[in-house]
Amino acid sequence: MNARGLTLIELLITLSILAILLAIAIPSFQQQIESSRTRSAADTLLQAIQLTRSKAVATNRRATLRRLGDWQSGWEVFYDQDFDGVRDTGEEQITTGGALTGVTVTANGPLTNYVSFTGSGESRYAGTASGGGFQAGTLTVCPATGGKGYRLILSRGGRVRVETLDDTDC
Repeated sequence: MNARGLTLIELLITLSILAILLAIAIPSFQQQIESSRTRSAADTLLQAIQLTRSKAVATNRRATLRRLGDWQSGWEVFYDQDFDGVRDTGEEQITTGGALTGVTVTANGPLTNYVSFTGSGESRYAGTASGGGFQAGTLTVCPATGGKGYRLILSRGGRVRVETLDDTDC
């Protein structure tokens, strides 16, 4: 009669090899998850900016993307009827964005509180329906624990481009 199975030594060797492989793979896997989370957050913010611009152009009205607390805590998109950059009672809300976890989002001076677009698609500071100084700047999205990130660069014309950042830039 043939007995089939593993001896205790074979089982220990197999488990040791598996443990070594897991010890090597887990940090790389966590880094991949963090990288995906950061890219997803940057894409979500980019889509919110593009939605705000497209709504402004489609309706020929000023639309504003405003942070809630700080940028990683979320935002709201609304039609800014009184052109002040703040959503007041009666101003139609288009959508909201939830909190972004595991990342930090920082903005330079022009984009500290909001991004606002006129009906022509240009980004402008709040002020009048089609006026206000041009608004251009950057939003930087980095992992909370450090690593590679992304910079969203808003141009004078209202278009956004994405730039990849090295570990040293975050």
